[in-house]
Amino acid sequence: MQNPPPPPPPSGYPPPPPGDYPPPPPGGYPPPPPLPGGYPAVPPPSYGYGFVPQSTYGGFGIRVAAYLIDWVIGNVIGFALGVVIGILAVVTHPDNPEQAANNLRPVTALVGLLINMAYFTVLWTIMGATIGQRVFRLRVVDAGSGAPIGFGKAFLRWVGLLIAFLVCFIGVIWVAFDARKQGWADKIAGTVVLRE
Repeated sequence: MQNPPPPPPPSGYPPPPPGDYPPPPPGGYPPPPPLPGGYPAVPPPSYGYGFVPQSTYGGFGIRVAAYLIDWVIGNVIGFALGVVIGILAVVTHPDNPEQAANNLRPVTALVGLLINMAYFTVLWTIMGATIGQRVFRLRVVDAGSGAPIGFGKAFLRWVGLLIAFLVCFIGVIWVAFDARKQGWADKIAGTVVLRE
């Protein structure tokens, strides 16, 4: 009596035909060679997010700590700017420096905003992170490719950060509940913050 054929494996594919196959080399088969440009021949799965980060996403607590460091740096710069404006007010109007300082207040606010914009956008563009973010080994990258961001995306992210802070910090708190730890600034600019 002949034995019945073995059942097909769970994958649905038939078993390989009988025969003598050579054993695999010691240590297994080597990975396929990379494609030109250093990309792997078989890209890892992206899970629908565009790329797989080699790091983890920067969470809410660590990003708040980074913002606090940046806030201190901004206050030091703002204090220095205030001293310069005060000296200018005394030099230009020695008879009434307080009135001169009040007249310069809108200019001071505008210059402070421009300095803030330059601080964030330039550092995100050149270093991939602000000083506060560098302390915690965070970096801002494009959400789709994982590549560093350019000035345009950095500026858009700064605008998103302003909106996030102005709306009772809701856009910043959003990071705590988002799967990819994206705040409103990240959603607007199409970025993510990774921790190395």
